[in-house]
Amino acid sequence: MAVLALACLAGSYHLMQTGLNQLAQARQIERMPETPIAALTKGPYVIAGQAGEDTGTLITPYSNTEAVYYRYKLEEEYRDSDGDLKTRTLESGQRGGSFLLRDASDAVTIAPGHDLSAIEWSLERSYRSQTGRKIYSEWALTPGDTVRVIGRYSRENRELVFTGLDTFNLPALVSGFTLDVDGGDRLFNAAIRISIATGLLALGLALLLTAAKIHRFWVYVLVMCVAISGTLSALGVAKLNQEWSAIATLYESRYQQLNGAGDNPLVLADVAALQQLIRQSTSGWLDRWMFRRVVEKRLPMPELDASTEARAQQIVESQPRGRFQHTWTSWGLSAGSSVLAVILLFFAIRTVKFKRLIEAVPTSSTKGLSFGLSELKGMVDVDDLHPPIHDPLRNEKCVAFDYKVEERRGSGKNEKWHTIEHQTECVPFWLDDNQGRVLVQPDGANIEYPKHHSETRGERRYTVRLLDTLVNVYCLGFAGLDRGQPDRLTLQQDDGAPFLISTHEEDDIVLARGAGGFVGTAVSLGLFLFAATALFAADGNFSPDNLLLSALTVPLVLCVYIGILHYNDIVFLKNRVDRARANIDTILQQRHDLWPNLEKVVKASLAHEKQLLKAIAQLRNANPAEIHNAGQVDKLIGFEQKVTRAMQARIENYPDLKNNAVISQFMTIMAETEDYLSLLRNSFTESAMIYNTRIQSFPDLILARLFRFRAAKQFPTGD
Repeated sequence: MAVLALACLAGSYHLMQTGLNQLAQARQIERMPETPIAALTKGPYVIAGQAGEDTGTLITPYSNTEAVYYRYKLEEEYRDSDGDLKTRTLESGQRGGSFLLRDASDAVTIAPGHDLSAIEWSLERSYRSQTGRKIYSEWALTPGDTVRVIGRYSRENRELVFTGLDTFNLPALVSGFTLDVDGGDRLFNAAIRISIATGLLALGLALLLTAAKIHRFWVYVLVMCVAISGTLSALGVAKLNQEWSAIATLYESRYQQLNGAGDNPLVLADVAALQQLIRQSTSGWLDRWMFRRVVEKRLPMPELDASTEARAQQIVESQPRGRFQHTWTSWGLSAGSSVLAVILLFFAIRTVKFKRLIEAVPTSSTKGLSFGLSELKGMVDVDDLHPPIHDPLRNEKCVAFDYKVEERRGSGKNEKWHTIEHQTECVPFWLDDNQGRVLVQPDGANIEYPKHHSETRGERRYTVRLLDTLVNVYCLGFAGLDRGQPDRLTLQQDDGAPFLISTHEEDDIVLARGAGGFVGTAVSLGLFLFAATALFAADGNFSPDNLLLSALTVPLVLCVYIGILHYNDIVFLKNRVDRARANIDTILQQRHDLWPNLEKVVKASLAHEKQLLKAIAQLRNANPAEIHNAGQVDKLIGFEQKVTRAMQARIENYPDLKNNAVISQFMTIMAETEDYLSLLRNSFTESAMIYNTRIQSFPDLILARLFRFRAAKQFPTGD
């Protein structure tokens, strides 16, 4: 995991650097005016014109076309072992030399040099032919084609070369497209790379925390906020400084040529156009502040006459202003990433919530087990009353198994295993610890089976997972009344409560759930960052300023995440209180329903017991459904107990009354539920205490007041 974390961080660093470099190039291309060739003096330029054949031409290998540059590739179609059609390259290469480029003002030599691969040749495919399985392709720049070139003008040799452009954050480029297309592609690729890099950064940090066995959520939140937001903010500021340093160098080199340009109005118009384009490309308060500091105040433009100003405006307006071709793709990626991030965040929250629940529930002994959600540790045991079962594959003794039969279908890449039989079975078992034992009803539990067997016979695979006896297990489940023996509790499934049986240690379970939650949250954060970056890039104006805004995504998402977790905790605790109170009401209603029939029997047999009859009548009229206060419930239970004890004393003295079916049923229910009511009262008191403590603690206090969670009233402690 540590190796994987380091790989993620290394990948994040590489993608972030290449993405930021592409972003800087895209923004610099946007600022560069298409300079008339007659205005070239010294330094980097963007020029546009038609390629000439004055310096000679080459013949392309497949179409035999005259060209000043060409790239070729020979491919072959073939089928792999799975029968899928694929393509492989048999040969490829490129050739080219110096050529002349003309516009309306003049001509200049384009000198690509010997290393053609150092230049980006962005050309449409000019030829494609397929013969059998072979595909012949060419990308050629022919005489008369219109191209745009980014290069550095050498005044001594009167040619455009492609070295020394890195200082100005400019690519060496010969393009058959308008530069807004090339710049847009760079901008889109930069946004994608930066987004993936931030996602890998979040994932790498989560894996590092997991590898270090750190599962505290507040540590995770702190590390994510500081590391990701800090990294993006630092990179954004650093890249903005680096970018404006390159802009300043570019603008200053062009500005210095004004002194040696004499009366050439084209040079002055070109510098003025460059300043206007730099101003137009600024986005965000940091960008605008840097423009005023680096360009406007430091190197102010001299006064322009009307014709020069008009010419500068003409250069600016002639800039390609095509629509950003990736707008809808960016919107789609942003929307899709947001949806995936929300879904993943939902599952991550569930995982972390379960992990926090395991940490919050204390481990009980079998002797000290109380009603409600409980955590136990002990050894699986069976006896004659609760015997084991045997698995279908190896006939081993166990208390639960999961048996699956699969059949292999298809071949090659389409080969898959299909389940043709799936069987699960479990039986109750005893959980023994050093203080006693408790019965576990594993129906509905999430069982992590410790043993696994698999056999392949012909085209079928038989797999069984089982929980055998005499193994130590960890159990988290609901301790409820055993209906078969009402004087004891069993661990069982309950709606709304988790039920886990695992042979792993509690710390390992917490660490595993924490790792799952952290990694899920990290991927979700990466998707949110991807969505934010794609959204900022949708209008074609992504900038380092947007990195600072993207950095705010992390604390914002984590604050929402924390709010959801704490809100869910409060709701869970409130539901526990309501559930405990509802259980008490159910038992009281069950007992109350017997009082009318009991009153009739007692009236017939004990007419002289007026005080007892009056008490029974009072209980008959005391409807538990109308009681809304814990103190009233406590008084009702105490009054019932007094009347029941008085009834028992009278019944012992009257054999006819003792043998009556209604009296017998009443006494049975009273005996079964008396202890149960005591457990329910304890459960309610404990649940109310925990809930009240949480809603009075920070930060749950804020949510409690915001969503109007009220404190639960407890039973009086004096009774």
